[in-house]
Formats: sequence, structure tokens, C-alpha cells
Amino acid sequence: MFTTMLKMSVHKKVIAIALPLILSNLTAPLLGLVDTAVIGHLGEASYLAAITAGAWIFSFLYGNFIFLRMGTTGLAAQSFGSKNHDELINIILRSLIIGLFFGILILLLRNIIMPLVNPMLNLSEQVSEHASLYISIRALSAPAALMNFGVTGWLIAMQKTRIVLFLAFVVNGLNAILDVVFVIFLDMGISGVATGTLISEWIACLIGLTIVVSLIKRMDSEITLSGIFNKRSFGLLFNINLDIFLRTLCLTLSHLWFINRSSTIGDLQLAVNGVLLNFHIFAAFFIDGFAFTAETLVGESKGARDFKMFREYVIASSFWCLLVGVFCSIIFWMLGSNMVSLLTDIPTVNQYSGTYLIWIVILPVISAVSYQLDGIFLGATQTSAMRNGMFISLVVLVVSSFYLVSNLGNHGLWCAFVLFMITRCLTLGLKYKSLENSIVRD
Repeated sequence: MFTTMLKMSVHKKVIAIALPLILSNLTAPLLGLVDTAVIGHLGEASYLAAITAGAWIFSFLYGNFIFLRMGTTGLAAQSFGSKNHDELINIILRSLIIGLFFGILILLLRNIIMPLVNPMLNLSEQVSEHASLYISIRALSAPAALMNFGVTGWLIAMQKTRIVLFLAFVVNGLNAILDVVFVIFLDMGISGVATGTLISEWIACLIGLTIVVSLIKRMDSEITLSGIFNKRSFGLLFNINLDIFLRTLCLTLSHLWFINRSSTIGDLQLAVNGVLLNFHIFAAFFIDGFAFTAETLVGESKGARDFKMFREYVIASSFWCLLVGVFCSIIFWMLGSNMVSLLTDIPTVNQYSGTYLIWIVILPVISAVSYQLDGIFLGATQTSAMRNGMFISLVVLVVSSFYLVSNLGNHGLWCAFVLFMITRCLTLGLKYKSLENSIVRD
């Protein structure tokens, strides 16, 4: 096997970085379960609907700022590899400034968020009122949430993933505890859930900033305003962040399109697809751990201008990423029906989910290749290729779904989604050679 040609230390390094990231990814859905369980026992369906709507709004809103994490990791990892401590510090400070700016903007505009999105969600008056309360409180932590993106990206670049895991436990663990205290014991309802998130995000942010300051002090570098606000560096950061933003927007539109097409087929198919998408998301929690690892290691090798290191890291991280994808496929093939039963006890949804399980078995392997390529290209900051590739993939999804759904129904929609993922692989795969050429050979 080709991986035996690599030093065991390379594999150990990949696993040591990836494992905390995987565990960190897994803490997020646990928080959602606690929110649902706490509010779900208050006896008011409107509360649960409001929390679901509010959480979705913030997920969509913050998702468009994920460039603060992705862009920071690639650039910082390259500075880490080249041992350019001055630029490494400037990168995190720029990211924090941008995150703080947009966070304050969200905070100031929080009262118009619900009126803007309500026509799209078509919520009842009562649910809309509860969701507005949730948003007005939780938005107060928007600066902290967006700065946390930058802190997380920078720590991943520094390969301090255990600290990333610690911060994830702080924000999600503390949030879960505060949910119980505020909602169950203090009877604060919707405002209790929002306040718990508000407090936990600010505490995690302050701890993260304290850790960043501590790491900066060890570097013994001089911080200057001219270095932070360097026009060329800010221009590069802007271009990278814009590419990632547009790429993320296309990805979001693809998921919305999939949901939209599901609803046109029928309510049952929409419910089935909603259940099955959880499998896709679950696999991503594990696969992304190695894709994120590829980001920092590829960035490090590019910064060090070491092609041999680049090749070793790409091979090792790709091996583990693909292995996890295959493992997820096997698990879904063997236990898929049982896992569906854990998610829903509705007989028709259970029955029809089994019909489409084959697509969920296929997806993890394709997703592993796609996410790994994303990680490699992010680490090398080849973001224009990612932007263009995602746009082409979105077009393939939209065009193919029209034909395939009309002829094959829900199977056709899943086929179109698989084609979307394959196109993501192909568009980046075809650009891989030029990426390699951007890494200076020793």
C-alpha cells in the first residue's frame, strides 16, 4: 500500500490534528439536541418552532461568514510554515477586526432580521413573535461568534486542535448547562435558550482571545498598524474571502435547491430526504476532520516551500479521509435501516427511506474526495478554483435535476445530488496539477 512508504510520524501527526477536530464537530449537534429537548418539554409547539426557525436563521447567517475561518486557516498555515511570525500575528488581527465589524453590524440590525426573513419562512404570528425575541437576544453575541471563527481558523493553522476542541466544549457544554438552568429552573422559556447561547459564546470568545494573546506573546514579534493594515495583504485577504463567500453561497443554494425539489415531489419525499440528509451531515463530521487537517498541513508545506512535505501530507491525510468515507458507507449499508428507525417512527417514512438508502451508501466515499480536495485547495489558498468549481457544480445540479426528477422521481433527485458531488471532485481534480506546480520543489 502506498501509505507504507510514508513515515509513521506523518500518519501520527495527521491523526493527532484530525481527532480533536472530529470530536469538536460532534459537539455541535449535541447542543441542538439539548435545545430541542429543553424547549420540547415546555408543552408549547410554538416555542419549539420558534427555536427551530431562529437556529436556522443564525445557521444561514453565520454560514455566509465561514470565510473568516477558512480564509484565516490557509493564510496563517502558510505563515506558520514559513515561520513568518509577524504576518502570522497580523492575519489573526485582521480576521478579528473583520469579524468584529460584521458582528457589530448584525447586532445593530438585529431588529430587522425577522421582518426580512419571515416572508420566506411564512411563520405564524405567535411563532414569529417568539423567534424575534430569540434573535434579538442571541444577536448580541454576534461579534463573539464571528471572532470565534477567526480564532478557530488561526488555531487550526497553528495545529493547536486540542485547544479548538476545548473551546467547542466550552461554548456547547456551557450552553447546554445554561439551557437547563435558565429554562427548567428559572422558567425563562425562549429568552433562556437565547441568553444561554449569548453568555456561552462570549465566554468562549474571551477564553479564545486570551489564548491567542498568550501565543502571540511567545512569538516575540512587533505589532504595528502598518503591518496589520498593509494594503497588499488586506487585498489578498479580501480576494480569498470573497471567493470563499461566493463558493459558500453556491453551496447554500444547492442545499436549498435540493429541499425545494424535494417538496415539489411530495411531502413524504421531503420528509424522507430530510431524514436521509442527516446521514450525509453525520458522515461530514468525521470526514471534515481530515479535510481540515489537510488545510493546515498543505498550508504549512506551501509556506515552507517544501514539495516533499506537501506530497507526504496530501497522501497521508487523503488516505485517512477516504478510509473514513469508506467506513461510513459500510456502516450505512449495514445499519442504515436501523439508524432511520432511531430518527423517526413514522411507518411510511421508514418504509420509503429504505428505498433510497443506496444513495446514502454511495455518498460518503464521493464526499470524502470532494471535502479532501476542498481542504487541499484551501490550504494552498487556491480559492478561485473552488469558487468556479462550486458554481459549475450548482449548474449541474439544477440542470440535471429537471430531467432526472421528471423521469426518475426522487431517485432522480438523489442521482442529481450525487452528480453535484462528483462535479465538485472533477472541477478541483482537473486543477490539482496546477496547484502542485504552485508548491516550490526543493
